[in-house]
Amino acid sequence: MTSTDPSASATHPARVHPATMKKISFGFFDDSGQPRQSRILMFYSFETDQSLARSGILHYHVVEKRFLGPRHDPEITDAALEFLQKSGRLDDAS
Repeated sequence: MTSTDPSASATHPARVHPATMKKISFGFFDDSGQPRQSRILMFYSFETDQSLARSGILHYHVVEKRFLGPRHDPEITDAALEFLQKSGRLDDAS
């Protein structure tokens, strides 16, 4: 769930403000067919502050040290990187 900036106009598009994420969790798609040494496919889920369930998929490229695909909220990607490091999937230097 997002809200838009009320000061938006035709010349200044609305900025999107993400909802607060609660109960965020992650898991791996280990049988995705992607080479585990270079790519990690994972899913996430969370609840918004309005108790709405949200979920999605993240694709992390280990060599490039970045998430591929559409842009994701920094709160999700920061939490995902922490999860990857704690799970042993990334070196501490990543």
